[in-house]
Amino acid sequence: MQLRPNFTVEELSCSCCGECNMDNEFMDKLQELRESCGFGFKVTSGYRCEKRNKAVSKKSRGQHSMGLAVDISLTDRYKRRKLFDGPLDYFRDIAIGKNFIHLGHGSNKKGLGVYA
Repeated sequence: MQLRPNFTVEELSCSCCGECNMDNEFMDKLQELRESCGFGFKVTSGYRCEKRNKAVSKKSRGQHSMGLAVDISLTDRYKRRKLFDGPLDYFRDIAIGKNFIHLGHGSNKKGLGVYA
């Protein structure tokens, strides 16, 4: 089932229980970013239930568990650059890993980090 034209419930659901409670505004902004890039990107982590979040995160109530974050697989440096040229104002918490990029709505402060 489609949540947005380029994103399915299956890819955004919790890997532990299948629940999918993504925020509507977040999904609208993610779709807008996808369209501006002109290429697809795979969501590797979307919504997380409480149990899954405890297993993978230090935060008890992280953005993934509120439906306000995704991790996407994007390793091509030219596509990464194009992503960063897109409409990112909504995504105030961005972190770059070797094989993924975390996009979160975050708090009032904007941040850009790197996973070592």
